[in-house]
Amino acid sequence: MTPMRPFRYATLTLLLSIALTAAASAQTIGTSARLTGMGNSSAGLVRGLDALNVNPAQLVPNDGVTVSLGVLPFCAQAGADFMDYASYEKYFTGTPNDKGKREATYLTTLDKHAILNTFQGDVGHFTHDIRYALGGLMVSTKFLTVAFSVTERTGSNIALPRSFAEFMFFGNEPGKQFDFSKTEVSSSWTRDYALTVAQELRLYRHIPLLVGASVKLVHGYGYFGLERFNSSFITDPDTYEVRGTADMVARYAGSEDWIFANNDFHYTLFPDPVGSGIGIDLGANVQVNRYFSAGFSLVDLGSVTWDRRAYEISTNEDFTVDDITTSDQVEEIKNRINGQEYAIPSFSTPLPSAMILSGVLALPDMPRRGRNWYFTFTYRQGFNDVAGNSTNPRLGLGTEIELMYNVAFRLGANFGGIRPVTLGAGVGFIADNFKLDIGTMDITPHLTTSFSAVAVGISSHWDI
Repeated sequence: MTPMRPFRYATLTLLLSIALTAAASAQTIGTSARLTGMGNSSAGLVRGLDALNVNPAQLVPNDGVTVSLGVLPFCAQAGADFMDYASYEKYFTGTPNDKGKREATYLTTLDKHAILNTFQGDVGHFTHDIRYALGGLMVSTKFLTVAFSVTERTGSNIALPRSFAEFMFFGNEPGKQFDFSKTEVSSSWTRDYALTVAQELRLYRHIPLLVGASVKLVHGYGYFGLERFNSSFITDPDTYEVRGTADMVARYAGSEDWIFANNDFHYTLFPDPVGSGIGIDLGANVQVNRYFSAGFSLVDLGSVTWDRRAYEISTNEDFTVDDITTSDQVEEIKNRINGQEYAIPSFSTPLPSAMILSGVLALPDMPRRGRNWYFTFTYRQGFNDVAGNSTNPRLGLGTEIELMYNVAFRLGANFGGIRPVTLGAGVGFIADNFKLDIGTMDITPHLTTSFSAVAVGISSHWDI
């Protein structure tokens, strides 16, 4: 293969990525800041502990490392497709007075409409996905590579109809129907205790094939999910009679070890779980030749059963209020919309399962002998819309090059998500057996206040 052909593959990858990009929701992949700084595009490049929760096959190290200890790797993504930070700062952080102190800002009608105009459509979305590893240890031999890791994760997906904001700003305007049926909420807090094994095999002509699997004991500490919220109402413009429907089902469970009580927040490092389950990751990676490798993985296959402190809230009522000024009728409406809460034996929710396809193009001896210039791409397809996950596909493109000795510079682009395109950047430091990676999947917050999403990561490990 001539040196020009990898560039052709890179161009084809770019065209395919743009063609396949749909309205996607960004999610962090794993806990490696190397991924974050490359727009979550380098799922096929990370190896060792960085590959946990991404592709278990790539646990096998490629640099002779036999023991590796991860130190609190952390990656987080959060954002919305409405209300950027500049708008929040302008309308909701107060107005400086003559003494320089901030006072409450009173919104005018123009201000309220300006806020409503930040919605891209009838529904605004918020999502967050935070992962950090409490610890990870990998041991590699010529027979097998084994790792044990503990990973914490919180995530949420929220869909908020514009009607909520309109009702909050202008009340129940006569003749206007308020429909909240597109409201969606899913939020969870879980911890994975994972055992991962991987091995390198040899295919025809000694092509390296990596295979691996992870089995996870999943502990659930908190969950809230809105299963249905088909509530709506309208005020008659002549009689001012309010007619509507309150139709809602929600389920939740929460540990007693992280609650507010008497204005104090109680938390323990190992709280009692209110749910548990089993998760599985499966993966493979093939080194086609010295220029190209490809990976495939299925992650977070499984579910959590919430069987302690489990509750359901439900209501299904048609209501009429003939005099909205009567406090008794208003209170009755609130009670109907809020529903009734009762304990249930258990309920189950799926893990944020997904398929990940990845590829790496390597240009050898660039920028100097013994080093590679990498081009990466990753396609992620979620299988459900639970907290922090999405069935919308997401694509990333990125590059990494070691321009300075033991300092790698990274760039990446994420297509779709909270914003149509986000540009990421990162840097990696290698000092003897210690590696430190820092990255952001969206550089916009560092350039302007007109941002509505942030994504950062930091990870490190000692290798022997």
